[in-house]
Amino acid sequence: MPDQVQLATAEVLGALAYGQLRSFQVTARAIGHAPDARTADELADHAVREHAGYVLLRDRLAEHTDLATAVMDRQKPHFDAYFDRVPMDDWFSACTFFALGVPIAADFARELAPNLDDQTGRLVVASLADRRAFEAFATDRLRGQLGDDASCERARQLVANLLGRALQGFQGVVSDTDALKVVLASGGAADGESGESRVKRLAIGVMQGHHRRMIELGLEDLEGIT
Repeated sequence: MPDQVQLATAEVLGALAYGQLRSFQVTARAIGHAPDARTADELADHAVREHAGYVLLRDRLAEHTDLATAVMDRQKPHFDAYFDRVPMDDWFSACTFFALGVPIAADFARELAPNLDDQTGRLVVASLADRRAFEAFATDRLRGQLGDDASCERARQLVANLLGRALQGFQGVVSDTDALKVVLASGGAADGESGESRVKRLAIGVMQGHHRRMIELGLEDLEGIT
């Protein structure tokens, strides 16, 4: 693996690892909003899974660099700005985040993984993309709370806020470092597509997945979705 790609992969892993650590923290914090002990227990299991995903990413990062924590520290401002403002005021907002916010990272991982070396790609998918049980858990509980126009509108507002800040953070990371472009360009070397073009295509793929989830929950219609 060329040195430039090696360094870029470490930067991307640092971002994914720190983001996963904050996801674990938010998931654990939401346990207090669970409506009953059984639900809290299920959510605790998902929090453990989130932490396990972080450990996998952290350990893989440590195989790429002796400065793993320093690499993660460089990602803190963007991820802290996002996660410090995640709406987690009650069970409804928690379910909205877990059903429609967390899966954005899973979509990102699935789009990114084919551009990484095989071992790292498999680990990224295992850590971030294999969240179907968590997504199903949250989607089922959110759907049960979308009983009227007011609740649907509240969910839309929460999601719009989450998505807007997620895109802002993504743009910040992309502008601060060329790591993602380098990794994506290396993955597309055979077809000659530029890293910048592949970043845009990745973002489009992530947004398509998000819109499909919104449609499945009855929060968007099919217009404009391909």
